Amino acid sequence: MAVREIVLKHLSGAADWIAPVQNFSSLVGMSMEEWRKDFARIRLDIRPEHANGFGYVHGGVLLTLLDTVSGFSGIHAEEGADPVGCFTVALNTKFISPAHSGTLIAQSHAQGGGKSIFFTYAEIRDEAGKLVATGDGTFRYRRLPPELVEMIKTQL
Repeated sequence: MAVREIVLKHLSGAADWIAPVQNFSSLVGMSMEEWRKDFARIRLDIRPEHANGFGYVHGGVLLTLLDTVSGFSGIHAEEGADPVGCFTVALNTKFISPAHSGTLIAQSHAQGGGKSIFFTYAEIRDEAGKLVATGDGTFRYRRLPPELVEMIKTQL
């Protein structure tokens, strides 16, 4: 199994050796559609529990999508490379238009950086292509604990 598939299992909450119960990403219902160097695309099928008091998708759900897709766009590991993680330093978000049903697609491009930090631009669109939210992020690479890297390597 490649590192990519292992990370995708983690995103879906299916990686028992990382999280024995569902993780936050799987609780929200995100699924990775595409992941490659400097790019990620995540899909979210809107459910009733994603709504705020007015029936629109809650801003926290949108922010979660932007944060998750942005982080993944900067940490794609090439075959043979050790997987890395990241954490959010800053995420500026603009909520453009409301969404209330259907599917949301979030995609992000990593846009440079250095040895320890990378920058991203992300968008969320509804299934009709209407812009819902944008985000500009700054992320710091994070070395994964050696035991986690070893567990991942044993799954390869």
